[in-house]
Amino acid sequence: MFKKNNERKSWPLMLAGVAAISLSTQAAHAASNAELEQQVAELQAQVKTLMQQMNKNKVAVQDLGTKVANAPTAKSSKGKTFGGDPGNFRIGNTDVNIGGFVKFDMNFSDYSDGAAANAGIGEDFLVPSVIPVGGEGGDVKFHAHAKTSRFNISTKTKTDTGHVRTFMEFDAIASGQGDERISNSSAERLRHAFIDWNIDGKNSVLAGQTWSTFFNVGTLPESLDFVGPVGTIFERQPQLRYTRKLNGGSFMLAAENPATTLYGASENPYDDNSIPDLIARYNGKSGSFSYSLAAMTRELKYDTGAASADDQGYALSVAGKYTMTSDEIRVMFNYGDALGRYMGLNGFRAGAIRDDGEIELIDAWGGFINWKHHWNNKWRSNLTLSASSADNPDYLAATTAADYTSIHANLLYSPIKRLTLGGEYIYATKELENTGNVLDDDKGSLKRLLLSVKYAF
Repeated sequence: MFKKNNERKSWPLMLAGVAAISLSTQAAHAASNAELEQQVAELQAQVKTLMQQMNKNKVAVQDLGTKVANAPTAKSSKGKTFGGDPGNFRIGNTDVNIGGFVKFDMNFSDYSDGAAANAGIGEDFLVPSVIPVGGEGGDVKFHAHAKTSRFNISTKTKTDTGHVRTFMEFDAIASGQGDERISNSSAERLRHAFIDWNIDGKNSVLAGQTWSTFFNVGTLPESLDFVGPVGTIFERQPQLRYTRKLNGGSFMLAAENPATTLYGASENPYDDNSIPDLIARYNGKSGSFSYSLAAMTRELKYDTGAASADDQGYALSVAGKYTMTSDEIRVMFNYGDALGRYMGLNGFRAGAIRDDGEIELIDAWGGFINWKHHWNNKWRSNLTLSASSADNPDYLAATTAADYTSIHANLLYSPIKRLTLGGEYIYATKELENTGNVLDDDKGSLKRLLLSVKYAF
């Protein structure tokens, strides 16, 4: 009874509260109508401005699309060039390229004066100084290896001042490790490792190990043999090189790592030099003929503690390549009294130590001529004739090397790009000084058939 009376008394109060809330809400709505209308007007103005901006952007995008569609198509880069080679990849602002090749060689060698080369390296490729002389000829020897396979990585980084290029390459030839009993292992060795800073398109500085500036590697004949002709310059060493591009050519100055090889020495090479080998070279071109002129001066020095001496020698090298429709002619000629280790894999030494301890420099010369012919887009051949000689003093041993010759003839087949199959015939000779004709036999020869499979990547 009491509860019902309380509920009845509460209804009027609740109705009064609802009425009060309703009145206050209407008052609030009335008070905010003006503000709401102002906000709506501002929003409409913003939407109008946004639509105008979108229309402008649409026109700009259409114009850009028209420009791109009408832009000339970029020419694709060919070969291993940064920015165009699909094998490149990018790390930050640096382009990276990985390359090299896998090569398998097998050769059949017949020596006139021995069973094999006097040093094992001569079985892997032609090393003229280790052709045996004065012995008895043996049976034909078979040898196979894959040591000349190589791997390289190069980079190119754009900077505020030109670009910086690096290059590193390894192979396993001439490593002097491993044998043929079980695994035929061969240790990797460093071929190239250098930094090349192209400053402004005309001036560049190279620092590191690579081909000697004295050696125009672009004129080396295409040979299945690792080096090739006996009269070629072939040298790779640490150096600091400056290059200046000229109209249609370039000029190079280099300071390179020295080493001295001498007859009558207790060490070979000596590493006692006080100054680097200094080299200048000019590269030029006239029509289809490209050429180089190189000059070198270097110190020949030894110091055993008990005796020492030094002398300054020189050498010159001229090389060139003439390109025709289906043929190429490549030539090189070298001369000087300090050629020594630079030519023919150190086939001659640069000087001799006399009885009084002084150094006598030895004049030497060498060169080659190569003819390359493309039979079609898959078949090609090379024929290379080469020779080298030294004017040795009479007091040297009769067994001192005096002359080398070589002939290389090959037939190469590339059924697909970067794959080369081929065979090469090599005939090379070594002749000794034979002072006083004390030797019954002073000349030895090598006949070699080399078969090879190579794939570059």
